[in-house]
Amino acid sequence: MKFWQGFVVGVLVTIVLMVSFQPSLLSAVQAWQEAFYQGKTVFVKTAEENLRAAPSPTGEKIGVLAKGSGMVVLQEQDKWLFVNLRGFIWKESVTGERGIFRGQPYRAAMILVKTEAEAQELLKQLQAGGDFAKLAAQKSIGPNSERGGDLGDAYPGDFSKAYEAAIMALKVGEVSGPIKSDNGFQIFKRLK
Repeated sequence: MKFWQGFVVGVLVTIVLMVSFQPSLLSAVQAWQEAFYQGKTVFVKTAEENLRAAPSPTGEKIGVLAKGSGMVVLQEQDKWLFVNLRGFIWKESVTGERGIFRGQPYRAAMILVKTEAEAQELLKQLQAGGDFAKLAAQKSIGPNSERGGDLGDAYPGDFSKAYEAAIMALKVGEVSGPIKSDNGFQIFKRLK
């Protein structure tokens, strides 16, 4: 019994001595065994690291992180980590609207009708001072008719080139002529 106790103590002392004299060995083993899991906080250990939109060396580079930058792992994909950055930035420097990176937003309303004759009649009413939102609510067959034809904020590329060109050619408050489409005829009003 004493032999086994001594043997176990000897093995433990040997391990402690080996570890204390080989710290680089221990850190290499720890690094190799480091697990990356959802919710784990990690830090950039290189001088800087690229932040990419996709897990690929050729993915769009959307930023550079400095050494020590903290982030939370959301997902692991092969040799890539999808992260949520942690830290403080100036509040006025950010937005919740990704669309603004595509250009200046604009806003329009639309009336959609089946025939050109209907569109021409509505255009006459509008030119005579008719209320666009009321006419859209009453006459439009478009999905936005309940909102007075309001399409909401849009960015370059959101609509077809023909629609976008027609809307962008208008000044705020102006109304377009009828534009033929697969669904009928549209009349646009520039709101913003």
